[in-house]
Amino acid sequence: MTAPKPDDLYVRYMAAFRAATEHNAKCSACQAGQDCAVGAPLHQRFARLQDAYRARQAKQQRR
Repeated sequence: MTAPKPDDLYVRYMAAFRAATEHNAKCSACQAGQDCAVGAPLHQRFARLQDAYRARQAKQQRR
């Protein structure tokens, strides 16, 4: 029996979530809703991957 292939989009989405969450926990500017120079790209990547993952999930549910 072979293991299922990991879902690359999901793995990247969760990694982006962890990175953004870990950064947010340490950054007072990001906690206040003002993305810093480091946090902005992390949050943007997370949002972009989340949108892609949710769109794919919605497409699969319509089938």
